[in-house]
Amino acid sequence: MQKRITLWVAMFMIAALALSGCAPRAGAGSSAAMAMDDELVIDLPAIVIDFASDGTASIGGIPAAEMGAIAGVDLSTLGIAPEWVDYFSMTNIQHLQIDNTAGGLLILVNGQPIPSLEWDTNSLIATAGAVESLGIAVPVLDKVLPLVQQLGIGAILRFPVQAGAEVIPFSVMGDGSAAEMAKAAQDEFLAAVGSPPKINLPIVYQTDGSYSVGDLSDADWTALTGVPWNALRLDPSVISGLTGSGITSMALETDQAGIHVSINGNELPYIGWGNGEVQHVLNLADQMGVWDAYLPGMNMDDMMSTIDALLPVVQTTNANISVYLPGSGMGN
Repeated sequence: MQKRITLWVAMFMIAALALSGCAPRAGAGSSAAMAMDDELVIDLPAIVIDFASDGTASIGGIPAAEMGAIAGVDLSTLGIAPEWVDYFSMTNIQHLQIDNTAGGLLILVNGQPIPSLEWDTNSLIATAGAVESLGIAVPVLDKVLPLVQQLGIGAILRFPVQAGAEVIPFSVMGDGSAAEMAKAAQDEFLAAVGSPPKINLPIVYQTDGSYSVGDLSDADWTALTGVPWNALRLDPSVISGLTGSGITSMALETDQAGIHVSINGNELPYIGWGNGEVQHVLNLADQMGVWDAYLPGMNMDDMMSTIDALLPVVQTTNANISVYLPGSGMGN
């Protein structure tokens, strides 16, 4: 009993010390807002973890190793290699933020989001059902996943700012942000074309692994185009395995919000790109020298101009690729 009390006191002290080094968290308050008074909810500011040039971590000015020693926990593993700290500082990556919110798992770099996972209650429940149908045993997953929305926590990893660089706030919004520029580009494209482009591709599979699109079989498409579309046939064992698990349809869809996946008509958590996430990733890649490292000699100005022109088209297009299996009621 004495050891348990000591452990709980130590953990409380660590939590108090950690909270002393907190900052406003993106999405803070969303978990608390959706929970009833008698429901479990944890909604806290973001814990800021500072990394020194040698890679050691500290929280609220206290070295992580010392904080862990209070509870007999080794927190030295929070440190990272010094060369990574140098790289982040050299490329002006000042902070990374990871937030669990009621609406998803949000990841920000230098205060702006990159493609992240977004969800609601129904998609979390659908995920538990999909995992179970695939034969993956995870105890009480159907009860645990919905609670994810009631857990509002996050961490900000902060790196040394290079001399002369302007300090970037933990959250960047408004004029000049990737989100504002992406929205302006999409609005301009939609104003030019009138309505969002739409692509709908229903693929109906049979038990032998063959498929059809529209009224044409894979053999018909091959004969018509000269392209070996029959290479997209599935092994019958794959078909029977999926249908045996109760899966009769799957869909991949894109729209202005992001990339969506659904199973049997139930949408799973999706990858969001509606707030300039893709644009920000591309800008970061340029800032961090990724293009020069992996595409040496390429005219990056021309490539980025092409990408900037294509992104609004891709992100405003409502595209849907639906796969129907035997038992779905399609083509049977």
